[in-house]
Amino acid sequence: MPRDTIYRRLPIYYGWIIFIMSVLTYLFMYGLRYSMGVFFVPLQAQFGWTEAMTAGVVTIFFWVYGVSGVFVGRLLDKIGGRKSILVGGLLLGSGGVLSSLVNELWQLYVTWGVIAATGASILYILPNMILAKFFLKDRGKAIGWSSIGISLGQAILVPFAAWLIVTYGWRLTYVVLGALVIVVVCFLGYLIFRDSPQSIGLEVDGGKPLQGQIALETKNDWTVREAVATDVYKLINVSYFFTVGSIISLLTFVVPHIIRLGIDPLLASSAFGIIGVMSAVGSFIFGIVSDMIGRKHTILVCATGIAVSIFASTMIPPNITLLYAWATLYGVTYGGLPEQYAAIVADYFGSKYGPSLFGVIFFTGAVGGGLLPLIGGYLTELTGNYSATLIFLGISMCVSAATILPVKPPTRNTSLDS
Repeated sequence: MPRDTIYRRLPIYYGWIIFIMSVLTYLFMYGLRYSMGVFFVPLQAQFGWTEAMTAGVVTIFFWVYGVSGVFVGRLLDKIGGRKSILVGGLLLGSGGVLSSLVNELWQLYVTWGVIAATGASILYILPNMILAKFFLKDRGKAIGWSSIGISLGQAILVPFAAWLIVTYGWRLTYVVLGALVIVVVCFLGYLIFRDSPQSIGLEVDGGKPLQGQIALETKNDWTVREAVATDVYKLINVSYFFTVGSIISLLTFVVPHIIRLGIDPLLASSAFGIIGVMSAVGSFIFGIVSDMIGRKHTILVCATGIAVSIFASTMIPPNITLLYAWATLYGVTYGGLPEQYAAIVADYFGSKYGPSLFGVIFFTGAVGGGLLPLIGGYLTELTGNYSATLIFLGISMCVSAATILPVKPPTRNTSLDS
């Protein structure tokens, strides 16, 4: 039976099957990534490592994670999407398994901070960029909803890792989580992911495209050199820099700030559970909204919502109801924001070179994620509280919204005018 007939006879468009695999990829990738904090206590207890020493592992992971993103597009061009997913899963999974063998801090820096981080970078960028090739009309839904896997990873694998550590120890837990990534992401991913709908005899969105839709998409395929020269691409980079930097910083500083206000530490930490649930809700809602009002306006709405929530966090009284209300606002808008940048890159510059173009933006975000927490920490030490830091982060999110405001679909004759 011809290959294209098999895919056409499926009861649903194959792009939605890739969407499900993308959700699973993010579930296991982020589940393993966010579980790292659970490992710190037993590692510190066994080896006598300090908080600063284990935090250094996270710092190295984050920077390698960002730098690797620049090269994901080249990997995709060289070996294709399926093999690239296979490589990413093998690196992340084997990084987890090898971490079970460490006895020295530098070994964890290599296994987790370098090997696992490189794989995680590949597994974050590629699923969204592959989805962008399969969807145009429903791109916002497909890419936005895929991040539900991130929330599921936090909700399922992190508690599972904590239980495994208590029951069987941290070494076996690393092996189990790494093996799950290898089995699910590598093997299932290799079987399911495809480079494009055209490669399997299908059309974008699974049916006859709207008149001129594919022609427009093909015409819109900017090379990296062309795109980086535009003001539009530069502004998207700046916006993503402040978005990622603010989000990473807020997750670092807001809980200790709330505890200082007099809210019980356990209740303050429980706000993260609310954020996780509401971010999944936000991913679903804004995935639909972005297909209705466009990525730019969705980014504006979500960035503004996050800015408001950050400013509001400086005024939260020691009241659990208001704390959960704040977590709801932040969670919904946070859930709707990050994946919109991948979608707007594909909208404005096409999907052919999307992995390389978003890889650069991804690196810019990693720089922001590393720099803004340092500035926030300095402000906290300087003032003796977290209020100035949170105000700084709120202003940063305003800058993120302001820099996306003038963005319009670029043409090859001008940078900002559509």
